Amino acid sequence: MGRLQAAVFQEADRYIRACMLELRGSGGAPSYEAFIRAFRFALRMRFDKTVDEIVRNDVLESRPTNIKKFKEVTESFRRLAEMVADVEQKIVDGTAVHDTFDNAAKASRKAVTWKALGLDAAREHANQVHEQCEGGQQEAQVAFDSADREFRSLKDDQETAAKKAAQYRKLREQHGAHADYAGLEGQIRGHHDRAERNARGMFDQLSQFRGFLKKAADAGVLDEEVMRSLSAESQKLAALLERFEQAEWTEIEAHLGTAVQAAQKAMQALNDIDGTLYQQLDAAKADFKLATESLERVKQGKMPLSPNVETLMRELRDEGINPVAVCDVVRITKKEWQPAIEAYLASNLQALLVSEHEERRAFEVYRGLPEKRAVYGAKIVMESRQQVGRHPEDGSVAELIEGTDPAAVAYLRGLFGDMVCATTTAQAMERGKRTLTQDGMLVGKGTIERLKPVREGDLRIGRDGGGQHLEAAKARLAACTTAVSKLTAQKQRLEALATVLRNIPQEDQVQMYLKRFWDEAESAEVTASALQGKLQGAADKEYVELGEKEKEWSKKARQLSADVTDANGRRGVAENACGERQKNVDTASARLTVASEAAEEARKDPEYDADYASSHWDVVVEKHDENYEGMAAYCKTKETEALKKVEHEVTTGSRLLGEFLSKYREQAGEQVLGDWRKGQAWIADILKRLRDTELLHYKEQMENAYKVSQETFRNDVALALNQNIEALDLTMNQLNGVLKECPAFTNGERYQFKLTIRPHFKQLLEFVKNIASFGPQEDLLGGAGEIPAQFKELLDDKIAPGAGSIKSPLDDYRKFYEFDVEIIRDDPLTAKPKVVGQLSKRLGPGSGGEHRAPLYVIAGAALASAYRLDRGNRDGIRLILLDEAFNKMDPTNITATMRYLQDLGLQVLMASPGENLGVLTAYLHRYYDIAKDPVRNVILINGHDVTEETREMFMSDDLDTYPELIEQEVNRMRGAGTTAAQPV
Repeated sequence: MGRLQAAVFQEADRYIRACMLELRGSGGAPSYEAFIRAFRFALRMRFDKTVDEIVRNDVLESRPTNIKKFKEVTESFRRLAEMVADVEQKIVDGTAVHDTFDNAAKASRKAVTWKALGLDAAREHANQVHEQCEGGQQEAQVAFDSADREFRSLKDDQETAAKKAAQYRKLREQHGAHADYAGLEGQIRGHHDRAERNARGMFDQLSQFRGFLKKAADAGVLDEEVMRSLSAESQKLAALLERFEQAEWTEIEAHLGTAVQAAQKAMQALNDIDGTLYQQLDAAKADFKLATESLERVKQGKMPLSPNVETLMRELRDEGINPVAVCDVVRITKKEWQPAIEAYLASNLQALLVSEHEERRAFEVYRGLPEKRAVYGAKIVMESRQQVGRHPEDGSVAELIEGTDPAAVAYLRGLFGDMVCATTTAQAMERGKRTLTQDGMLVGKGTIERLKPVREGDLRIGRDGGGQHLEAAKARLAACTTAVSKLTAQKQRLEALATVLRNIPQEDQVQMYLKRFWDEAESAEVTASALQGKLQGAADKEYVELGEKEKEWSKKARQLSADVTDANGRRGVAENACGERQKNVDTASARLTVASEAAEEARKDPEYDADYASSHWDVVVEKHDENYEGMAAYCKTKETEALKKVEHEVTTGSRLLGEFLSKYREQAGEQVLGDWRKGQAWIADILKRLRDTELLHYKEQMENAYKVSQETFRNDVALALNQNIEALDLTMNQLNGVLKECPAFTNGERYQFKLTIRPHFKQLLEFVKNIASFGPQEDLLGGAGEIPAQFKELLDDKIAPGAGSIKSPLDDYRKFYEFDVEIIRDDPLTAKPKVVGQLSKRLGPGSGGEHRAPLYVIAGAALASAYRLDRGNRDGIRLILLDEAFNKMDPTNITATMRYLQDLGLQVLMASPGENLGVLTAYLHRYYDIAKDPVRNVILINGHDVTEETREMFMSDDLDTYPELIEQEVNRMRGAGTTAAQPV
């Protein structure tokens, strides 16, 4: 202690270390850390940790393993493992890019193949049409030949009749009576011609009337009932015209009446349809205008708007107001949150923002839209009422919204308010907060809702409206164009039909007009008949007969002339039809040639997949049979789907490629970034280099480092661990030996420290012991064997980022075991010790004494280990301090505990209640009575020395110290019993 007197310590730990060094015993200098933990535990005396932790950290010495060299090797392994992990992650990310582009390539091959299949179907359709045209041409040729023969036959008959008429006229003119009766015949012919002209005029008018009715019936724009009525009247007039020469005026008059009534009904129905069609055409033109504006939006890189929003925007612009869609002027800073944010905002994204000076006018326009143009459900955002400039809270959803228009940003932020972005369940369910998760879970003040995140292709904010949206906008515009064209064509047909129906006069007008023709024809016929009778009564019979023959053949010639004209017309129609059919054949042949060339050219495409085409062509044929138009349409649909897939995969792949370049600081040319096929080839080269060069190189170095770490572990770490484990076994045996010899505690209980090997480290522990037994080197006899897999796992754990402070069995031998304290009692039947429980399981239901006795056992063992008393040494520092010692403990536990501490070799300095003095005196050398004088308010301390005789006296009735007392008492009791049995 002389050296301590000359030194002054500024730090308490340095002073304690110096004292422990000076007061060390023959077992060696006490462990400072173990002493501090054990000393504090003895003063604290409570189970504030598990039994395993107390035994591990407070009883057993830490004995750290010197693994400096091993750590250096593992650090090298760690760096190489990080390199391998980085390369492997780079390969994973690159593979994701390559696979995405590969999916695009597969979809592209499918698109090319479906295009070829569609062209094959188009070729088959063209061939089918060509065959149909050839069949139609042949039928037209047959019809023409038939019409031509009919025409020629009638032509010959007409020429024959004309010759006959001319022959009889010549004979009549050469007759002697011709000079006398020529004037009368001229009059008769004149009246016959007048009658015929009027009859022909009436016939032509009825034919024209009938044509109007038929054209109206065949127009196809009227109701079925009206068309049936017109068709019936047309057929009635056609039948009347066929027997016109036998018809009476009353019959004609009746047909005219019903026909005119049908035409008037048709005109009324036409007027109704025209009004409806006018409205439909206006609506179609409005849709066309909206579709045109929508296409312009998409071409500008904006997403299409809903129809009601488009309509309101058009109405406002027509009034000189310039609204802006909110989704066009905002953006989401974290794209992974955008699907959930847009799901929450829903239609608010399409709200139309108007400037402050246009707000009132926008309200008036919106409100004043007439019923036919009324718009519902579209929102107008007023710029003046937005809280511009208000900064959102950190971590809120509103914080993710930014944009070029402060009012639009403020509007959307206001919809979210204080809603917080949540990534875990705990954050999402934090009391008193509204939260939104990335997958759409919405937690309100008292509700939970799940939103469906918006799909990638339907996102509106910051999205390019190209791709499928451009195609959709074009398709919409095409559909609107078609609708306008159809309605315009229908309107033209209605106007043409109205013109036709307007040509039909009123019933009284048409009857008056035709009746004049009828009366004129009838009067001429009467006059001609009278003159003919006069001629027949006065003229020569032969002359009259010649006149009759001439008249007969002339009439026949005129009839045949009309028939020839009709036949010639039919022949011309047939000839025209034949020519048209031939043109159709030529056109179909040209189309077939083009389709065949296109199909053959499509098959030459490098991406054409013959196997895929073969397998799917059979399916298409089975589904559509010979409906080649349906086949082509189906193939076009599949091609479009494949192209959309290509677009989606290319977009995703380009995004992943950009992230790959940014993450790994790679450089790629503009061609690689602009052409996804070149991007795929570029990433494939990168992956090949990574797999074939870098990864193999780093893995080889890592394996070498792993082997070196194994050798280092065998030669250095394992032997040190085995020494520590042997020291642990020795310490546990010594402590348990002391516990076994000390008196039993309450209820006859004894305690034993127990260790159990952790199953996960069992093989590694056996390997450590085998190295100690067989040596670190492997030889022909096998040596200690292969290092278990747990070694690699521990190595990975140690090199993991942030794992530097984590202890493992490689650092601390105690990690191999689980520790506990067994509770043992003697079996009442066999008198052999029997384990009745473990201290870790007892904590809780036992009494105070049952809990405190093990605390003293553990505290004594911890200090004995710290003082190196576990090696049988009894010199040097051995102090244990106990506060409120043995409080609430029964004499049996107190006696057993004091014997245990005494057998460990510890020197006990304690403060204890006075009622324990009778039991403790047998173990004391000196004690102090401490009392307070209430009168003088002072503390009185009286010291007492306990002599050896006093200790022996107090110990004299201890049965564990003097077991013969039991036998003496038994003999005494037996003697007393014999005396009591003798008769008096």
